[in-house]
Amino acid sequence: MTSHHSLLLAVGLLVCFFAACDGHDPDEVGDGVGRQGGSITVAQTSQPDFLDPALSYSVNSWEPMWLVYTPPITYRRAEGREGTELVPGLADALPEISADGKTVRFRFRAGLRFSDGTLLRASDFEHTVKRVLRLESGGSAFYLGIVGAQEYVQADNATADISGIESDNATREVVVRLTERDGTILNVLAMNFAGLVPGDTPFENMTKNPPPGIGPYKITESRPNRQFVLERNRGFKIPGIPGGKVDRITTRIIPSTQRQAVMVMRGELDYMQDPPPPDLLAEIRTKYADRFAEHSTTTTYYFFMNVRAPPFDRIEVRRAVNYALDSRVLVRLFGGRLEPSCNFLPRNLVGYEEIDPCPYGNPRGQADLNRARELLEAAGASGARVKVWTNSQPLASYVGAYLEDTLEQIGLAPKLVTISPAVYFQTLGNLGTDAQIGFANWYQDFPHPANFLFLVDGDAIQPTNNQNLGNVDDAELNRLIDRVERATPEEAADVAAAADRRIVEQAYVAPYGSERVSTFLSERMDFDDCSLFHPVYQNDYSSFCLKSPP
Repeated sequence: MTSHHSLLLAVGLLVCFFAACDGHDPDEVGDGVGRQGGSITVAQTSQPDFLDPALSYSVNSWEPMWLVYTPPITYRRAEGREGTELVPGLADALPEISADGKTVRFRFRAGLRFSDGTLLRASDFEHTVKRVLRLESGGSAFYLGIVGAQEYVQADNATADISGIESDNATREVVVRLTERDGTILNVLAMNFAGLVPGDTPFENMTKNPPPGIGPYKITESRPNRQFVLERNRGFKIPGIPGGKVDRITTRIIPSTQRQAVMVMRGELDYMQDPPPPDLLAEIRTKYADRFAEHSTTTTYYFFMNVRAPPFDRIEVRRAVNYALDSRVLVRLFGGRLEPSCNFLPRNLVGYEEIDPCPYGNPRGQADLNRARELLEAAGASGARVKVWTNSQPLASYVGAYLEDTLEQIGLAPKLVTISPAVYFQTLGNLGTDAQIGFANWYQDFPHPANFLFLVDGDAIQPTNNQNLGNVDDAELNRLIDRVERATPEEAADVAAAADRRIVEQAYVAPYGSERVSTFLSERMDFDDCSLFHPVYQNDYSSFCLKSPP
C-alpha cells in the first residue's frame, strides 16, 4: 500500500519479514491483558485517502480500518513471524483450494452481523468485490483474475453478476473460480478490499458516511481533513480476533509532526502515526525510551519515472537519476530511519537477493554526478524541463525538494509540484496527469513479492487509481511477474529476484531503501502490555489500552 498494506497457503511457508522482529512478546499483547475502557486521541499527518474499504489504499487508512472491516480470512494478531500467519476471519475455516489452484471454497461463520445489526449473507461477498471493481479502486487489479471480473467491468452494469463467484445464502458458502492459478489468492482474500460490507451498500465513495463493517471497531464520525472516530463494536466476537480495549479512538488530522510529538510528550495526544521529526528523535529516544520503539518494515522508497514521457522514455536518463542519488543525504532527511538499498524489493521479503555490485555505485555512498551528466548529454536530454511531484507531508516534501535540486545539478530543468497527501496517489494514478517523475513508496499489502512487482507490471496499468506510476510495460518483466503471481513465495523467490534485477538494470525506478517506523505513546498509555506492532498493519489500535488507576 502507498505510504503501503501476508497470507500463505500453509504455516510452513511463513517467513519472518522483519530481520529483527523487534517489539514485545506476542503472547503478552492482544490477549485481554490491560485495562478495558476509556477514550484516547491519536493523530495522523494527513486525511486518509478514503474511509471506504473498497477504495482506501494507504497506511493512514489501513492502520485503523483493518479493525472495522474484517475479510473472510485475516492475520493472527501478533508481532513478527506470527503476525504473518493466515487465520480465519469471517470464514469459519481456512479456504479450500483445488488441486489446479483455480477454485477456492469457504463458508462464513453463522450468525455474523454488521455493526448496524444487519445479518451477513454469503452474497455480500460478491457485492463487496463488485464495489472494488465498479469504483475503479486501486485494488481492482487483485480481483480481475476471478472468472467474469473483466466482463463485469466491461459491461458497465453495477447489477450484473460476476460469473466466477457463486454464493449460497442458505449454507453461507462461497465458491470463487479463477481464470488461472494464483499464488496470491489467499493474500487477496485477506486484504482490506475484501472487508465485508452489506449487499445494499451504494456504488459510491462512502468516506463521509462509511458503511457498516464487522470488526472490533466501527466508524461513527467522519469529518474529512479534521477527524474521524472509531468506537468499540460491542457486538463483535470472533474467536482468535481480539476485541478492542478502549471504547473510543478519536483520530485528529494535524499536519505538523513537530506539533504532534510535543503533544504526545505533554499527554495531549496518546499516539502519533508518523515518526517524530528528526530534530526531536534524539530527545525522544532517550527521555521517553519507556514509551517509544522503532521497527523495521517491509517497505520500499523510490522515485518513479514515467517511461512513456520524455525524457524518462530514454534509459540513459533513468540511469542518470540513479547515479545521481546520494543515500547519505536521504538518510539524513529520514532522521536516520532509512536503510539504503540498490534493490527495488525490500530486504525482509522472500525473493530479495542483494544486487551486488549495484550498477550505479555504492548505495550507501556518494552520488556520481559526473556520470549522470554524461548520460544526460549522450541522450540529448540536458536542459529538458521536468515536473517533479511530491506531497506536502514533511518527509515527502523534503525528499521532493532534494530530488528537484539533484536533477538541476545534473543538467535538467526541474520544477517541483507539491500537492495534498490526501489526493497525491490518486492524482498520480490518473493517466491524464501524465506525471514525469516523483516521490513514491510502498508498504506491503501482504508478504509476497508479487505485491511489490505489480507496481511495475504492465498488465496492472489502468486509467485511474493506477499503481504503476511509471507506466512500465516491459514484455520480459511482465512474463517474470506472471510467474511470480502464480507461485507461492518460496516457489517464486528465484524468479522474483530475476525480476528485481531487471527493474534495477533497466532503471525503471530509482530505489533508495526501506524505512523504520515507530510507536510513540503518551504517559497515560500502557506501553508494556498494550502496544502490538503488526508486520503488515503496523500499530494495532485494538491492542492499545490506558494504564490502570494507581
